[in-house]
Amino acid sequence: MLSHGNALNVAIIGSGKIGTDLLIKIDRSHYLNCSLVAGRNCSSEGMIKAREMGVATSDEGIDAILANADNIDIVFDATSASDHRRHAPLLAAAGIKAIDLTPAKMGPFCIPGLTGNSLAQAENINMVTCGGQATIPMLEAITSAFPAATAIHVRTLVTPDSVGPATFANIDDYKETTRNAIYAFTGVTDAVIELLVDEDPAREKMSSKMRIEMPSCDMKKLLVAMALREKLMQEYVPGYHVSMDPHFSEGVLTVEISVQGLGDWIPSHAGNLDIITCAAIEAAERYAQAMAEERPAFWDRFFSYGKGWFGSKPDWKDGVVE
Repeated sequence: MLSHGNALNVAIIGSGKIGTDLLIKIDRSHYLNCSLVAGRNCSSEGMIKAREMGVATSDEGIDAILANADNIDIVFDATSASDHRRHAPLLAAAGIKAIDLTPAKMGPFCIPGLTGNSLAQAENINMVTCGGQATIPMLEAITSAFPAATAIHVRTLVTPDSVGPATFANIDDYKETTRNAIYAFTGVTDAVIELLVDEDPAREKMSSKMRIEMPSCDMKKLLVAMALREKLMQEYVPGYHVSMDPHFSEGVLTVEISVQGLGDWIPSHAGNLDIITCAAIEAAERYAQAMAEERPAFWDRFFSYGKGWFGSKPDWKDGVVE
């Protein structure tokens, strides 16, 4: 369905930091309208914020989503990997597309800058992990330019307040999902993933250092590939930057990127959380735009047969025929 003009009706399950940050980003979108935030505790900060914004809330979790299935086009799942594995078949049966922000390893990987409008063909898309959203676009650019790469080591540093109990509970899923996605996008099977908390209070952003083993490196070619990929990522993650000059020595290329968040609900230094919400919104908006483009095409086809039933092509205003 397309409601509120060209906007799709979406819901969020999970009212923690990620779910609430999604809500604020959706509120700015011309293509998405949040109709429900469902979780477990109506007294949580996220639920209170949703009600302040005029969005319905429920403490019945997935049951609330399913009860309103006819009015929901997309659900953002911001719970946990184990919860999403339970939610996924229920959402599919209800005909609701799911954007999974957990490392549940279900559905095709989605990194919007690389996969485009993958939501159109899938009922459940996997947003990989925060570290995956940050590093894989650059790793894909590098390995496309230098396909002889043989091994990858990723070391991501985040601030203490940007990770919670669910992150550590899902750490094995995080590493496996990120490793599998690296293979899917680069073809490199030997990948080591680290996620570390940096206790330094001066840390202002997430950073990921990547070490790629390869026999040789044309630095001019590398810099062009990296600059193009940085620009692509900044289209939907403005705080994405190459944070140090790449270095190649003894068969190892070292590259570092950083992500500073928008500071909507999550602090700006928690770029690891912001990048996955930015990516999820981008994926949903690309799908909504594709759906919106199909509507006038339908009317063009309909009214090509003479003047149509109404005598002339109707004008659209806020999704209503006048």
